Formats: sequence, structure tokens, C-alpha cells
Amino acid sequence: MLSTTPQTTAAASSANSSVSQASVAMPTAQDFLQILLAEVKNQDPTSPTDPTQYITEMTGFSQLQQLSEINSELSNMLRSNNSLQSSAAFIGRQVTAQGSSIGVAQGNASSIVFTPAAAGDYQAVITDSAGRQVDSVKLTVTAAGVPFTFSWEPPSGTADGIYTVTVLAPGGTPVSGLNERGAVKSIQLVNGAVVLNLGGGLTVPISAVSAVGA
Repeated sequence: MLSTTPQTTAAASSANSSVSQASVAMPTAQDFLQILLAEVKNQDPTSPTDPTQYITEMTGFSQLQQLSEINSELSNMLRSNNSLQSSAAFIGRQVTAQGSSIGVAQGNASSIVFTPAAAGDYQAVITDSAGRQVDSVKLTVTAAGVPFTFSWEPPSGTADGIYTVTVLAPGGTPVSGLNERGAVKSIQLVNGAVVLNLGGGLTVPISAVSAVGA
């Protein structure tokens, strides 16, 4: 006598696979309407389906959709919380990102880093949000090709906020490739992305960070 066990097992396995796929594939509103229309078309004319049954089915589907949306929102919240928790390690550390802005808070400013092409006297010109020059600082560069950090000391009375820095080479040509550097004061979530606050309103997306220091 041949055993039917392998066939039974295969059938069970196929059924489990179908159930698993069905549980993953969430029916859409269009799918539900098609099923409902098929039920109406194929009902027995001599014994039509009670209309309240359709109402019950629609209510059940609506509740299922609401539960699915709630589950999706909870999943997004958990991912956001995990991102914030892992990013908390950046607080207090120096980060570097491309940019030419400086944040000033209570007389303290973040920094600008650039790599000079040649040694010589450079000039850092600082302007406010309105484009007005608020300071000009001479920078003496002694070595070419070595990153140089400009740590601005704002003049007394400088308001908190974001300022723009333009670095001029000895010939007066603006230096490209400036980078912002500062200690992370806090972190926040903006439109699902983690943003690092460097003080004075200066923020850097964590995805833009190119280097992290002590």
C-alpha cells in the first residue's frame, strides 16, 4: 500500500503558504468592492442576501483598514524613536558637514573648516542674514593642503543667530569647499529625518555629516 503522507504534507505546506501570503497581502478598497459586486451578481435570485449582511461586511472592512493604518503609524513612531535614541550619542560631539554658516548663541560660535591651496594671509568675511558685513578676520595660513579651522569670536553685542562666512584667498578669490563644524547641542526629528542642532539655530541633517570628533 502506498502511503499518502507525503501528499498530505505537501498539501498542508501549500495551504500554509497560501495563508501566509494572504496575511501579508492586505486587500484594498477596490478588491473589496469587486468581491462585493461578485456576491451581488452571483446571489440566488430566489433567496437574495440580506442587505444588512453587506453593511456588516463593509463595516468590518472599514475597521480592518483603520487597524492597518493605526499599526502603520505605530511602526513609524517606533522607527522614529529608535532613530532618535541611536542619534543621542552625537550630543556633545563635534560634527562636520558641508556648508558656510556659523551659529552664534550667547557669544559662542560654531566653526568653519577649509583646506587652503597655498600658505598666506586669508580673510574671513562674516555677514548677517540681511547680507550686511558684521566682521572681517585675518587668517594666517602656514601650510597648504592642511585643513584650517576658523573659530570666530563674535564682537560684543553680536546677536544670536546664523551668519554666513566667505573665506578669501590671498588673491581675493573666494575659497570653495567650506565645511561647518560644531558641537551638537540637541537632536530633533524633522519630517522623519534626524537633525542635529549646533547652536544659534544652525542645524545639520545627520545624513549630511561627513566627520564626527570627540
